[in-house]
Amino acid sequence: MKQSIQLVLICFALLSVVACKKDVAPENQSVSIEVNAAFGESDYSSKLKLDAITIQVFDISGKEVFKGETDAQGRVSVPNLAPGRYGIQGTKTYPVNDFNAASGLSEEFDVLFSSAIETEDINLNSEKSFSVELRNGSYNALVIKQIYYAGSDANRGANFRDHFIEVYNNSEEVQYADGLYIAEAQGANSASTTYAYQARSGQYDWSRSFGMPTDINANADYVYARTILQLPGTGQQYPIRAGESIVIAATAVNHKQPYQGTDGVGISIQDPELTVDLSQTDFEAYYTPYVDRGRPIASDVDNPNVPNVIVHRRAGNATDLILSSNGQHSFIIFRDQNMGAVTSWKSYDAPYADGRERTDGEFVQIPVANIIDAVEIQSSSTTTRYPKKFTAQSDAGWIAVTGGARSSNSVIRKTKETINGRRVLMDTNNSTADFVTIKANPRGFAN
Repeated sequence: MKQSIQLVLICFALLSVVACKKDVAPENQSVSIEVNAAFGESDYSSKLKLDAITIQVFDISGKEVFKGETDAQGRVSVPNLAPGRYGIQGTKTYPVNDFNAASGLSEEFDVLFSSAIETEDINLNSEKSFSVELRNGSYNALVIKQIYYAGSDANRGANFRDHFIEVYNNSEEVQYADGLYIAEAQGANSASTTYAYQARSGQYDWSRSFGMPTDINANADYVYARTILQLPGTGQQYPIRAGESIVIAATAVNHKQPYQGTDGVGISIQDPELTVDLSQTDFEAYYTPYVDRGRPIASDVDNPNVPNVIVHRRAGNATDLILSSNGQHSFIIFRDQNMGAVTSWKSYDAPYADGRERTDGEFVQIPVANIIDAVEIQSSSTTTRYPKKFTAQSDAGWIAVTGGARSSNSVIRKTKETINGRRVLMDTNNSTADFVTIKANPRGFAN
């Protein structure tokens, strides 16, 4: 009898185990999906093959969890994803000779195709097939190499005073910085019923801004800038040699040492290791001549040995080039071909959904066709994602500095290869793949 009871108990235990296996919570079960890639432009879809397109899947923190290549039909299977929110992207780079042979065109450089990172919620009840649309990007001689927007400790470091942007000559020929524009792009950083949004992306629907022409593609063909700086020069005054860079500093001083502010009061530093020496930079964003009523910020001193940039547009009432330490704004460099005089450039306000009509024209409209390089910056928080400000044509990915605000860290392009001592930096038109974080180091490189 005793043995019979034990046997029954064992059976119950086995049944319980089986039942538990059957009752695994759906949110804990893995999901397999299929990704289908296609070219957005019909001219390319009829001439270029769909195989060997790289498909990447990123988790919410930006970590790559899958990487594979498509088959001849442009398909790839992605197995065993934990339920959650993911970014999916496709990219392919054609060597210039292969591209020209297939397309019948005569490009001079390798040609990149990439899709935007499409954010999808993946679970047992979601769709199991997703599509990515690749569009043509391009390589350029000048690229944004490093952006130091996080700044250093507010008490022990230099706070926002040591911000800088670095531009690199990624080609094998001399390029000229003269007249180059650097702009800080604006867009939605949080959901708000105050504004009209694009339904899927959450980004502003600029086509609904007051006064926006109806015969243009206001969202896809333009970006909108809150800060616009221009480098001086008449054409060939400021050469950038192959494999070298220029640094544009907010304030061109050695931030590792104390210095005297414009009000005569000393500005101290407690820990020099947290900040950088910008006294030998190439250009300086000296805002004092542009500040209303002559009330500059005390820390914005003028280094007479460093040329000043031209400030065409300041964000709000900014008294210096103070970048968002939380990564709220992204960056472009561009030229002004076919744009006319700066004073003729159109500007618009964010698209209000409550019927308000504003004509301040706070954000300048910049044609995507004029953009040389773009870097999409995101929040360092894994729980915060800003809607993308750039389409895949400008930057298919994004990057966030590790460590967050006041970390003394910057984002910087990785080195792709070294040719005869010249570093060639990564430029796949996808900042997620191209950039890493380092301790801010003007003219330095990532390991």
